[in-house]
Amino acid sequence: MIECPSCGKKHRLGTLFCTECGVYLPTMKTLRTEPFPTDELLMPRAAAWETELPGDERGKAPPVIRVRILDTGREVVLPALPELLLGRLDPTHGIFPHLDLGAEKGLEMGVSRRHAKIVQREGRTYIEDVGSANGTFLNGQRLTPYLPYPLPQESEVQLGRLRLHITVGAGKEIE
Repeated sequence: MIECPSCGKKHRLGTLFCTECGVYLPTMKTLRTEPFPTDELLMPRAAAWETELPGDERGKAPPVIRVRILDTGREVVLPALPELLLGRLDPTHGIFPHLDLGAEKGLEMGVSRRHAKIVQREGRTYIEDVGSANGTFLNGQRLTPYLPYPLPQESEVQLGRLRLHITVGAGKEIE
């Protein structure tokens, strides 16, 4: 028989918890945890979280990105966010790109739902194919999926067969 060290109730051998008070019986009887000696522990201090970008970029919002769809002439100013998804809207699967190209015959032109993204880090702008079916091209060069490429201030980007003219940081924002 095992006696609970907390309440004194007797239990059969192999019982893990006291049915009276809920104490874990083997821990109380046989196993002990000794505290670490605090004077011997070297505990590194964590650095404070960085809330601003280093250097001259502190407090500065990402630059505005303007997109002109070459086939239709439609112009869009994308929000100043650190990451922007380009593709086709699909609410059924929870895909809400910042630039929805469905109205420009995106499906017929080979634009994937999640096609590419524009990423802005440390004052630089990059474009990255996110595993699209028909590829992303920057100024005629096919991009390797999941590898960010520097996005020049003026460039032609092709998603599948849909051509876009992208301008980074030029002009005024939408009023």
